[in-house]
Amino acid sequence: MATIEQKKKLIKTIKNPFRYFRLNFSRYGGEVAMGTITKDQFEYWYDNDGFEEYMAAVDFDADDANKEIPKRAQFTHPFYEYSDICHLSGPEWAGGQTLYIEEVNKDGNPMDDGDGGYVKDIQHDFDDFTSLGATVECEETHNSGSKSCQDHYYVFGQYFNKGGWHTPDIIKTDVDGILMDKLKIRYTDADGFKVFNEVEYDGEMYYLEEDSTGKSSSFYVMEGDNL
Repeated sequence: MATIEQKKKLIKTIKNPFRYFRLNFSRYGGEVAMGTITKDQFEYWYDNDGFEEYMAAVDFDADDANKEIPKRAQFTHPFYEYSDICHLSGPEWAGGQTLYIEEVNKDGNPMDDGDGGYVKDIQHDFDDFTSLGATVECEETHNSGSKSCQDHYYVFGQYFNKGGWHTPDIIKTDVDGILMDKLKIRYTDADGFKVFNEVEYDGEMYYLEEDSTGKSSSFYVMEGDNL
C-alpha cells in the first residue's frame, strides 16, 4: 500500500507532469581571446614586464597608451578584438567548480516546496560529472603547438572573473527532472584556460549568461612552434 507521501507525490505528478530548471555554474571563469599578431609586435613585447599594464591601458584609451610606443609594436584595439584564433566567455572547466541545479516554476520563479520554503538546489562538483554520466569533451585546443597557432605569432588575453553563469532559458523536463546523463559540455582549451559558454541538455543547446566581477587579468605574446 502506498504511503501518504507517495500518494501526495502521485497527485502532484498528475496535476503537473512537467518540471522546470535553471542550471547555475559557479564560481570562476572569465573572458579569453587569442589572436595573430606581427613579428614586430612579438619581438617588442616578449619578456616585456610592461605588457599587462599596457594592454589594460589600450582597453581604456588606445591613443594615450600608444604615445610612446613605436608604431610597429602598437596594439590599437582591446585584447578581445584580437580573436581570430579563439574568443570565449564563460565558466572555467576545472576541479573545485560547482553546478547548482535550481528547480523553478514555469515562470522561472523559485519553486515552492509545499512547506513554506523553496526546493533546495541540487549540487554537483565538476569532478563528479563523468561518473554521474555527463559527457565532457574538449572541442578545441589552442597553444604554441596547435595547428591554429604553430605558424603564427599571437597574443593571449584574459579577464579572470568570480561569480556565476546560468541558463537564462528554462529547461523543461518530465517528472524525473534533470538527469546528468543527458548533459553535455564541450569546452575550449585556450593555452590552459578551459572555458565553455553553452551546454547541451537532452539535445537542446542552452547559452550561458554571466553575473560576475573581475578578479584579475593576464596578457602575453607568444610564438608558435614552427617559427
